[in-house]
Amino acid sequence: MKWIRTGWLLAAFILLAPAFVWAGSFKAVPIKLYFDARVKSAVLKITNEGDEKVTVQLDAMQWGQNEKGKDLFEETGDIVFFPTIVDIEKGEERIVRVGFQGQRALGEERTYRLFLEELPVTKPGVMALKFALRISIPIFIRPQKEAVEWAIDGVDLAGQRLAVRVRNSGNSHIFINKIRATGIDASGKEVFSRDVTGWYTLPGASKAFAMGVTPEECLNTGTIKLIVETGAAAKEATLEVDRAMCSPKPE
Repeated sequence: MKWIRTGWLLAAFILLAPAFVWAGSFKAVPIKLYFDARVKSAVLKITNEGDEKVTVQLDAMQWGQNEKGKDLFEETGDIVFFPTIVDIEKGEERIVRVGFQGQRALGEERTYRLFLEELPVTKPGVMALKFALRISIPIFIRPQKEAVEWAIDGVDLAGQRLAVRVRNSGNSHIFINKIRATGIDASGKEVFSRDVTGWYTLPGASKAFAMGVTPEECLNTGTIKLIVETGAAAKEATLEVDRAMCSPKPE
């Protein structure tokens, strides 16, 4: 009888509450834009892959990172685009023209992001809570001469958390494709292997990438070998593990 009451309550909630509807799906290509002294404009193609018409609003922000790699955004007029709002019918494609009118990048790459956000529009008389899609396109203004320099800046294991810090000392961004950590015991046998996907690290920033390690894995591991991969290079580091590293963090 209790189950029947629960079923009636659930049915009443569904009838009385607003519907939860996923907004339409769209994609944009290319997924990155590069400008330099010769190339100052580009075409962005937005395609509606959903079942309904979508309205997409665009906005551009200057993109930076602090010393710890946290993304920071500021208003900017350096990136221009037209149109600023596009209506796209199901299955259709619209073109947005994007240009750069800021100061030319000289010694260091300049970075921006173009945000594309779906405006949740509901039909008259329909109560619905729509989850709008929001994506962003990175924009890079290349320096006169690119210098890609990066290093593994440190490895730390504490409180069942393995953190790998990568520092970008060059003048152009790097993208960490993958970080692989492999735990090896005293006999050379593999205890665990774990991958984590990386992210952008902008010039002058360092960023930590973390993954979990169980207490049992930690206690059975003598050495952790790490490989950090970008699209063009891979670098390695090792960490010797002692039992003190395996203790959980105090609450």
